[in-house]
Amino acid sequence: MFVANTDWFSRPECRKRIVLFNFQLQTKHNPMMRSKLALALIVGLSFHGICSAQDGSTAVALEAVGDRFPIHITYFPANPDAGPPKDAPVVVIVPDLEETRIAWDKGAGPRNAPKTLPAELQQRGYAVITVDLRKSGESVIEGREEPIRPTDYERMVLGDLEAVKEFIFTLHQEQKLNMRKLGVIGSGLGAPIAAGFAEFDWKRKPFDDHAIPAERTPRGQDVRAIVMISPKTSAGKVHSNRAIGFLKNPRMNISLMVIVGQDDTQNYRNAKAIFNTFAVVKANEDRAVFLEPRLKDSGIGLLQQRIEIAYTPILTFLDNRLKSINDPWVDRRSRLQR
Repeated sequence: MFVANTDWFSRPECRKRIVLFNFQLQTKHNPMMRSKLALALIVGLSFHGICSAQDGSTAVALEAVGDRFPIHITYFPANPDAGPPKDAPVVVIVPDLEETRIAWDKGAGPRNAPKTLPAELQQRGYAVITVDLRKSGESVIEGREEPIRPTDYERMVLGDLEAVKEFIFTLHQEQKLNMRKLGVIGSGLGAPIAAGFAEFDWKRKPFDDHAIPAERTPRGQDVRAIVMISPKTSAGKVHSNRAIGFLKNPRMNISLMVIVGQDDTQNYRNAKAIFNTFAVVKANEDRAVFLEPRLKDSGIGLLQQRIEIAYTPILTFLDNRLKSINDPWVDRRSRLQR
């Protein structure tokens, strides 16, 4: 059993109704059920006149794995004109905790760019998800405006982004994207959280559904590209260098881009150290990109500068290092469940 609560509101910038979903799952069934129910309601309710934004995006409320903290995301479905949706790569954007997903949805791009970064990625055939982590943006429990505590950062990795991954799994099984082509973009404090999630995802053990280990269905190991913008060294016990130190293994074939302003003295040294941790492996040289524009701006502010500063390089990096991966869609359920 579950309870679905809908919250109706209008946003003047799109003049469309957006529905938020909050689910309380009261069984111990498959943990993927939460996101499956979310998707089912999105599809079902859309036939009753519920509209998403003009760009086709939909605001969705998930529940963090574990403590069920409400996590709000924006989902941009892949543009079907750019190719079969089941081949679409997916990008998860994790803003700095002083930013919001709405700021990225509406303002992550230069004034002269035709679209914001999420909308441009969508136009190019990516599925995109922007996330308000717990206690930031809209992911705040009304009447409980609490400060972020050190223990919250690990929950952001293991609970908040795990709920996003379940949502992605559901969309993958519906052949609306290809979770094997997963990229993450992290800004500021969102960068160590994104990298920590990638580390966690790569450490997942596969299903025990085949006698030969190499033939077992993977549970994770999906993150293939990481973009870190003005990255912080750590968020509580979640450390950028530790995560990248694990992910630098060339057998993972992960690509990394780090962007930081040269005059951003607070973040520059950290960003350089994170990049060097990855690029020290000779096999990673062709998969590593470091951009250092002579600017003080950080985070989303770098996306709002001239188009060639960060906006276009990120698009090029993801096209070359994520979208071009030859990894066809496959059923990601355990063989015991098919």
